[in-house]
Amino acid sequence: MSYIKQAVEGFSWQTILKILSSLVALAKISVLARLLSPDDFGLFSLTAIALGLSEAAAQTGINITILQSKKTIAYFLNTAWVIAIARGFIIATAMTLIGIGLSHYFDNPRLITLVALTSLVPVIKGFINPSIIMMHKNMKFFQDSLYYFTLVIVEGILAISLGFLLHSVEAMILSMIGAAMFEVVISFLFFKHRPQFRYLTSRAQTIFHNAKWLSLSSLMGYLNDNLDDLIIGKLFGTYQLGLYHNAYALTHKTNYDLARSVHHGTLPIYTKIALNPSSLKKAIFQTFGWTSLLLLITSLVVITFPESIIKIVLGDQWLDAVPLVKWLTMAGVAHSLALLGYTLFLAKSAYKTLNFHQLTNLVLTVSLIVFLGLKQGLLGAVIGLALGRILSLPIIAYGVYQQTKPTNN
Repeated sequence: MSYIKQAVEGFSWQTILKILSSLVALAKISVLARLLSPDDFGLFSLTAIALGLSEAAAQTGINITILQSKKTIAYFLNTAWVIAIARGFIIATAMTLIGIGLSHYFDNPRLITLVALTSLVPVIKGFINPSIIMMHKNMKFFQDSLYYFTLVIVEGILAISLGFLLHSVEAMILSMIGAAMFEVVISFLFFKHRPQFRYLTSRAQTIFHNAKWLSLSSLMGYLNDNLDDLIIGKLFGTYQLGLYHNAYALTHKTNYDLARSVHHGTLPIYTKIALNPSSLKKAIFQTFGWTSLLLLITSLVVITFPESIIKIVLGDQWLDAVPLVKWLTMAGVAHSLALLGYTLFLAKSAYKTLNFHQLTNLVLTVSLIVFLGLKQGLLGAVIGLALGRILSLPIIAYGVYQQTKPTNN
């Protein structure tokens, strides 16, 4: 099978997965939006920030290193598992400290307990069998898609069940813990290569050498994806943050998940043709073209019927989020196009270009969210997010040009 056909297969299965996952997520949000308050969703957003920020700061780049390497998974397996376990405990410790800081920053002591509970997630996930990356590396896209969709189903069922039982934000956190435990179990049941607790310095050095740039990229990427929650929560409180969280999930996140499916399916392909500029250029422009078309179709539906979608999915109590839909959709399209560029930069190890865009995007979005948010409230903050995402796109275009132009040998 050619690389182009493999990319199409990967994109197809990932797209199917994302569509099904989006339906599960919509069902989950639709039920929980009627069981929980906007305050609960706001608290969950802040708790997720503590988790994501800690994970991004402690990024080891294990998966990317294995994907880029010509060596088999067995070469890294044991050392990668030891590093992942240690990383889980480091993240949990960092989360505890961040939780204390968030509780003071938002003057909400409850955040300490919620973040501490959520810190169990990275500890548990640290024990996942690293062999799961074999599906991605070997381009077994159907198995890969089925594996992750199963996790989405499990977390969705747990969240809805616990939502009916608890009627509190703890339902969403406990569902994450349950899904993490489930993933550890199936990662050992369904993969014959099982790690042992052995650490080899030579293997670790390869991973950590790559991690010095990936950690920075991961941290800035996380801040670009989530710092808006922190700022909006501080400026407007957890109620409006909850409105923003669910409006974001229906618009920005929907587009971004589509781009992530493309990213997931094309990254292993790009790594294999990274030294062939003509093939790489063709693959990149085909990917951008088809993905842009799909983003346009999904965005038009959401922008055209925002009130109806909010009513059907979330209910009447969330109608205050309707004015946010258009701008969040545009922000999601811009962020999705940037991610397509990141796929190329990762495949080519062009971390400087990736980091420069992320830094520029971060400065623009934070500045505009604060500036317009103080002037126009929550809607102004959302407009600032969209403008920041859009204004930084020329860096992506220039980076793609630089990475795909013919080299003179």
